[in-house]
Amino acid sequence: MFFVVVVTVVFVIISIYFFFRAENLQRQLISQQRESLLTLKENKLLVESITLVATREQEFSKAKLQRLKVYAKESFNEKIALHTELISPLINNYSIIFRECLKGKGRLKLVSQKCFENQDSSAYKKFVALIVTSDKKLKRYWSSDNLNGFLFLVDALLTMDDDKNNADLPIEIKKSNCNS
Repeated sequence: MFFVVVVTVVFVIISIYFFFRAENLQRQLISQQRESLLTLKENKLLVESITLVATREQEFSKAKLQRLKVYAKESFNEKIALHTELISPLINNYSIIFRECLKGKGRLKLVSQKCFENQDSSAYKKFVALIVTSDKKLKRYWSSDNLNGFLFLVDALLTMDDDKNNADLPIEIKKSNCNS
């Protein structure tokens, strides 16, 4: 009889221990689920924010490109017209390239090549030739092969300043491109 009482007491004590342990684990699980939901909400907000930023940057870049094209037509500047034609596929596919670059390093050149070849089979080679024959900062941006390099590359390709490639632009165009 004593043995049965001892086994029953041990069983009750173990049951009480596991009950409280299960309650503790359940509270931890509920708190982890709440944290997971909050993290998912934050992630969703960040993705929406990045998408918004990418969309706005694409709009700004397309507007700059359009202003350059208009200026090239009005001033009959073949150099700028050729430049805008060479960079058009990069700007027109801005959001696609942006999203691919978000996935990781080493995707800029690959996705850019696909976007250029959708327009013309030799367009990518011409674009790379433009980059290779340009100044060091464009080469550095292109060779970084990541999102940061892409953002700086687009900005550098669309910004007309006093560098050697754009010395023939009037001051008001240079200022309007820097302010936009």
